[in-house]
Amino acid sequence: MTKYFWKYLILVILLTGIDPVATQAADAPVQVFQEVLFLIENYHIEDPAMEKIMDGAIKGMVETLDPFSEYLSPEEYQEMQVEFEGHFGGIGIVITPDLTIVSPIKGTPGERAGLKPGDQIIAINGESSEEMTQKQAVDIMRGEPGTSVVLTIKRETEEKPFEVHIIRALIEIPYVEWEMKNDRIGYIFIAQFVQNVGAKVERALTELSANGAEGIILDLRNNPGGLLDEAISVASNFIARGMVVAVKQKSGKDSTYNVLPSIKSTRLPLVVLINQGSASASEIVAGAIQDYHRGKLVGMKTFGKGTVQSVIPLSDGSALRLTTAKYYTPSDRFIHEMGIEPDIKIEYDPDYEGDNQLERAIEYLKSARQSESSPVLEHQRAS
Repeated sequence: MTKYFWKYLILVILLTGIDPVATQAADAPVQVFQEVLFLIENYHIEDPAMEKIMDGAIKGMVETLDPFSEYLSPEEYQEMQVEFEGHFGGIGIVITPDLTIVSPIKGTPGERAGLKPGDQIIAINGESSEEMTQKQAVDIMRGEPGTSVVLTIKRETEEKPFEVHIIRALIEIPYVEWEMKNDRIGYIFIAQFVQNVGAKVERALTELSANGAEGIILDLRNNPGGLLDEAISVASNFIARGMVVAVKQKSGKDSTYNVLPSIKSTRLPLVVLINQGSASASEIVAGAIQDYHRGKLVGMKTFGKGTVQSVIPLSDGSALRLTTAKYYTPSDRFIHEMGIEPDIKIEYDPDYEGDNQLERAIEYLKSARQSESSPVLEHQRAS
């Protein structure tokens, strides 16, 4: 019995609570795994790198679960933490494990190059990405600012794949930005739900209100999501009371997350901008606002990610990013792989000199302000 097998089995026990004796007796696949590991270690013509084999076995095991669960090596786990610090050299895109672009990050080379949500990366620097892991692809795309990378993109609306040449830059993510637009309308953009985003939105609302804002636009376009707690915090800035989201686990243990009483919500008329790149925590906020009729969603249908991932640190510095729950909006909607439909559908026009979706949001707020009965003055319970 190898020490590597027991390391693997202990991991399974810690995560599942399964009795090792019962597992060994009843679980035939585990027994086969043990047999294969024994044969490799003792009979392969070369001395195998067992640590590498175990990492590969764990990765393969996790990758069979769903597109969002993954095993993170110590280096990958550390890299993920660096990303949440908000600066690195690269092109500024968020991708899934199958190398589909979830969204380009605003103001980065990826956005300026015209990459779109749903684009499939089929080659990097001329090398096919078919056998690349997400980590390998990210490592190639990142690099020193000023250097270049070439992506081959497959897009549904294009007949043939095409190449995109991108110059890397220092990616510093402005997670929350705000400004006053014309006609006394405040605009808040959230790039991703990282730590303290909710507090920054609260600060933005305070400043915008003090400057005379009579309506708010919350821009969640191309926001891939992030921390659940921050989604609750952001939603609490706009919803006065009630549940923001319900999280349901396999064990049957359900959790509900209500608005935070410590945050005083604004009552200003609200529009939320969404598109195909709005995912996860963005959809939690947008779904709650729509269910409570707190504001209008303008743009295109969201990405459709209705699952929750927990990052579980492991003993050697690695981590397991595991899908552990599903989330439901206040009206009990499960939006996974379906997305959230906007109240006002409008496609983004890349040939237009301005931002036609943003302009439509401004138009709506102006007309709502002129109406005798604003649709957002009362917080309604979701049904």
